[in-house]
Amino acid sequence: MKTLPILFSYDDVKNIYPNINSFYSFLNYNLKRGTIKKIKKGLYALIDISKNDIYASKFEIASKLFLDSYFSYHEALEYYGLATQVFTSSFTYLTHVRVSPLEFNNITYYSKVSKCNLEIIDTIKENGIRVVSLERALIDSIDNLSLGGGIEEIELALDSSPKLNIEKILTLLKFYNKASLYQKVGYLFEKYFKDEIDESFFTFCLNKISNKKIYLSSIHKNTKLISKWNILIKDKGEELIDELF
Repeated sequence: MKTLPILFSYDDVKNIYPNINSFYSFLNYNLKRGTIKKIKKGLYALIDISKNDIYASKFEIASKLFLDSYFSYHEALEYYGLATQVFTSSFTYLTHVRVSPLEFNNITYYSKVSKCNLEIIDTIKENGIRVVSLERALIDSIDNLSLGGGIEEIELALDSSPKLNIEKILTLLKFYNKASLYQKVGYLFEKYFKDEIDESFFTFCLNKISNKKIYLSSIHKNTKLISKWNILIKDKGEELIDELF
């Protein structure tokens, strides 16, 4: 077999098979042999015969599903080594048009529409990956806690995060322009990065929040109010009392 990419469409190999009929002949032959596996119409994966599994990772597959597909949220946190959980049965990726879920190798790939083109790092040619920056992965996860793996997972990621580019964070916040996101980010960044970030960042966030109280997470019992940010967080002291009694 000629040298092939670990993931490929016809466009990726037309220099090897300039005749479409010869490409389909090669494809059908190797699909039957079990050296290639079909992911979806037009996208195929090369199989590592020694392991009887494909070479490509779920990150590479999600990045190749469509010309504009990429990933963020918990999947990006996992890619950057900041996730403590691993989602083994589902993978959320982003596109500009919603498409139906796709199941491959026991993983269901779900698309989510995003109109944001900021902080997308395209290394398809070099690494086969199209992922958002760490800054956007964190902001997206804070904005949608369930897709980020939950507040505890996100806080663990923040606690282990390397130094962030605050200008990128500000650009993302201005793009999304949500009072609730300014509240969550302001509170969390003050908690984890207070000594690393200039006070002007927190002042900017405070000027963008509303008078509406919001919950940091979906758990609404045993909470306490952080009045500065008008945000209700889990009261760990109350939780400890409940456990004792």
